[in-house]
Amino acid sequence: MRANLPDKALFVGRRIPSRPNLEITQYIQSGNDAHVFIGRDHELTLDFACKIIPRLNLVGAQDGKDTWRAEIEKANRLRNPAVVHFSDKLEWKDEANGIDCIVLVADFIKGLNLRDFIEKNKREITMPFIVEFLATMFDFFNEMQEAGLNHGDLHAGNILVEDRSNSLRGEKFAFRVTDFGVSAATSHETAFTDDYLQLASILRQLLEVYDYQAAEPKDQFIFNKLNTDFLTRHLVERDQTMDVTARRPDRLYRRLLELDDEYEKFAVEPDTKLFSPFDFLSCEQIGDVPSILKALYSDLFLGLDVIEGRNNVIVTGPRGCGKSTVFRNLSIRQRIRINEASPEQIKYIGVYYFCNDLYFTFPRYELPGQQVAWDIPIHFLTATLIYELLEDVGRWAEIHFPDEFKRVQQRAVRKILDVLEIDAPKEPGGQTFKALEAELQKHRRRAIFFQRNAHKTNYDFGCLWGADKLIKSCQILHETFTFLANRPIYFFIDDYSSPKIKKALQENLNRVLLQRSSCCFFKLATESPVSFSSRDVDQKEYVENREYALLNLGLVFLRDDTGRKLSFIEDVFKRRLEAATTFPVKELGELIGDNQNQNFNADAVEIRSGKRFAHWSKQTLSNICSGDIHYVINLVQVMVTSAGGAEQIGKNTTVPRISAAIQDKCIRVEAGNFLKNLRGSCEHGAKLVEIVTAFGKVAYSYLKYRNAKNQTGNPPWQASRIEPYEPLDLTPEAQLLYNELLRYSVFITDSRGKSRRGKVVDRLFLRRFLIPFFNLTFNTRDPISLEPGEIQLMLDDPAKFESTKLIRSPEAIRPDELELGWSNKED
Repeated sequence: MRANLPDKALFVGRRIPSRPNLEITQYIQSGNDAHVFIGRDHELTLDFACKIIPRLNLVGAQDGKDTWRAEIEKANRLRNPAVVHFSDKLEWKDEANGIDCIVLVADFIKGLNLRDFIEKNKREITMPFIVEFLATMFDFFNEMQEAGLNHGDLHAGNILVEDRSNSLRGEKFAFRVTDFGVSAATSHETAFTDDYLQLASILRQLLEVYDYQAAEPKDQFIFNKLNTDFLTRHLVERDQTMDVTARRPDRLYRRLLELDDEYEKFAVEPDTKLFSPFDFLSCEQIGDVPSILKALYSDLFLGLDVIEGRNNVIVTGPRGCGKSTVFRNLSIRQRIRINEASPEQIKYIGVYYFCNDLYFTFPRYELPGQQVAWDIPIHFLTATLIYELLEDVGRWAEIHFPDEFKRVQQRAVRKILDVLEIDAPKEPGGQTFKALEAELQKHRRRAIFFQRNAHKTNYDFGCLWGADKLIKSCQILHETFTFLANRPIYFFIDDYSSPKIKKALQENLNRVLLQRSSCCFFKLATESPVSFSSRDVDQKEYVENREYALLNLGLVFLRDDTGRKLSFIEDVFKRRLEAATTFPVKELGELIGDNQNQNFNADAVEIRSGKRFAHWSKQTLSNICSGDIHYVINLVQVMVTSAGGAEQIGKNTTVPRISAAIQDKCIRVEAGNFLKNLRGSCEHGAKLVEIVTAFGKVAYSYLKYRNAKNQTGNPPWQASRIEPYEPLDLTPEAQLLYNELLRYSVFITDSRGKSRRGKVVDRLFLRRFLIPFFNLTFNTRDPISLEPGEIQLMLDDPAKFESTKLIRSPEAIRPDELELGWSNKED
């Protein structure tokens, strides 16, 4: 709490000098910048909420500026009934008592703030309560968005639960948002918190105290949807190319209202049947339905052999490429639930962990100044992963090795307790997996509490676990149980991506997750190579192919010339089409056609001639895929809708059921929608679109006017990749844009490229999804070779880059752009 807050006793029982009829009657609470009281207006006989803020805590006040006033007045620009408006701004000066404050007067809301309400009224946290809360917030967010405002300090303490128990109409409770603009007026920090992420944190608090086991099936269904769709995706997602509902309050509101109808459909046929082959576009949407997860999983997934190998693996790839689906299906928990966990079928013990848990525990993480607090995240993650491991191993052992498990369990627990330096419970039955799991949950909560105090000097954190505890615990299980001796433990850590999991947090946890061991291995899924830090807080650099293997799924899919990618895509659709029992087509080839005679050189000639070249067939669908199977499924859904839906497709007996013209239009339109959504996905989205558009136009001009002279028949130059002549040395601003292009998979990087000058460089492949949009072909033979300065120019000034590099006629090709006489085929 700030030192310049006056003693709260100075105010109670006194009248505000500038409004004598308003008496401070009761203290409520204090924050970092202010005290909150109840004030009684004796003339109006009304109670008001009075927030008393020392002038020194107001932004601009010390400089004689009224910056703070504009921020506070934002609240009154909104007419939403959820907003608690300020009715007055008063001054309170009393030199004798050292008071120089501003008093903000607002309506007094009868009830508790949501944080206290959750603590004192857990039984009132019903599913209608949570749904009504979200509906109120989405309506509030929608008006804020239209006004171009944000709250900036949204948390459970700033949301009031109004008691309406005496009302004969409506809900028992209503929700009111307070302190709108106060954070900006009193904080000297320039960065505000993100309202959507803060709302996700509040939703998590509500779901954590909800009594799921006692709930009705419908409420359990809605709980799962809120937990998977809203908490895991819609509220935390920034990338609107992945989720068109994210950060769009009107769509969030409609999605919330649709949950009742979704349950009615689910209740009719909840097993492995789909109402549409395009249901569950992401793994998170499947939720807790193992049969559907199994039905939609293809073991033809490219890169599966690397993931299942006995190495630490960093798995990167475009969002929606199936990393989560693979990780969840390889976990022993999923294998048990689908009856595929016999000892003969289990070669390793897979433990799945989703990093949303880390994000909500350590948001905006910064390494504490005092080294003693560095191990708090290690302590939390160690407790979490050992808990999950014991839960899964215990469940599997009770089914298949009950005698040995019963005989050896206590010995294993005693050894783990010794390693973790935890006193063994004295009561009977205290040395079991279940008892140890309960103890580990206490340590998780302990770490969360410690993190709130991580930056306090001289704080006693007690004994925090170091980076060695997890592997030592795994070794104990291996040495104690014979059924684990030859089965390594795989920890599948999903969505280990910055900026969600901050680089500082990654570098702290890498001390555990990039350790090498013979008994356990870590598989980390991250959305791109730039969203993962390969070092730790001790400045140790972890080296690819020594501490870990890198599996870039975008590159694996892009480079495949064996037909495995097409087989995988066909299998994915076969599973979906068969699971949707009412859909009239069961094979992808029948739906969109088979075109085995594709010829990229012929396609390029047709594009050059100015004809409208049509993209269609399952081969084109395979060519479009950069590993982003999510987009491919969504694209076919758009095609089906454009062709009149399932009913019309059932009436059409022509193969393909969807015409080439419709397929081509949908492919181009959806690529355009990707760029449109990219524009709003991040701060630099518009610049990213300008950059890739400039490259696309330049690449098209190469196809239009330049020939590959060392190829038989001199076909058009078909470039969809950038090949630097030299390694890049970008300015910080350009490097940020470069990283964003990779993060959103606008380009897919190949770090094993070799330039025409023999230098090791990062090649950049245009995302396959965008190739038809720019009238290019899927040929990967030809590059656009650029000097580092030209790439810098492309990032800094895309329009100037386009003007400089665009070829406008065959005569416009410069001598230095002519083919040098050797093959451009990739190394």
